[in-house]
Amino acid sequence: MHRSGRRRRREPLDPSALVAEHLAAGRPTGWFEPLYARADGDAGAVPWAHQTAHPYVVDWLDAPAVAPPGRRAVVVGCGLGDDAAELARRGFSVVAFDVSATAVDWAGRRFPTAGVDWRVADLLDLPDDLLAAFDLVVEVRTVQSLPGVVRDAAMHAIGTLTAPGGVVVAVTLVASSNAVSQAWQGPPWAQAPSELAAYRAAGLERVALEHPDPDERGVMEVRLTLQRPLGGGPGRGPGGGLPILPTR
Repeated sequence: MHRSGRRRRREPLDPSALVAEHLAAGRPTGWFEPLYARADGDAGAVPWAHQTAHPYVVDWLDAPAVAPPGRRAVVVGCGLGDDAAELARRGFSVVAFDVSATAVDWAGRRFPTAGVDWRVADLLDLPDDLLAAFDLVVEVRTVQSLPGVVRDAAMHAIGTLTAPGGVVVAVTLVASSNAVSQAWQGPPWAQAPSELAAYRAAGLERVALEHPDPDERGVMEVRLTLQRPLGGGPGRGPGGGLPILPTR
């Protein structure tokens, strides 16, 4: 892994002003590129960059809730590339995309030998060659970073990436109630529990929903496993409880 020689910032950048500016201009994903650019090669300045694969992804790969039908994988909103590099290390053929060209270039420099196909693309305007192309779709903390007006569209777009029989692993912040969600100031925005139905509308069946207990703010980081049926419309996923995952 490439390690920058720059000194780590004391605090991550606050994206609030960038978010307000770009949302007002009708660019809900437009604030990511300037934030990565302002980080200027310092991963410590990127609020969500932990420089390691998300533990929920690693845990899922160790014991998947359902096996993907093949080895074609895509990482949505790949950021600095840790999740994509982990998938490649595990033998997947990986495409990883982000709306930020700076992030994509940065990820490629951090993992020059990973064999990942790094691309610049917007989840809300996907290129045709990515549609229905993947056996495993991994999305970590991207949907939660988008405002409510486009989150349904983002979840639907994630569904369109998934080949028949393909599996989606999504990690997102979810409120314990709609009231908590409505009062939440983002980004990230805590999704209302009812929002997750957008995945079903996109033709995905829920296989598993896993999370720890809500924290003192009334939110929890959730891991969803979903699958596109091989044929027919969406149906009921398996029942079962909500096992607790390790917190980060």
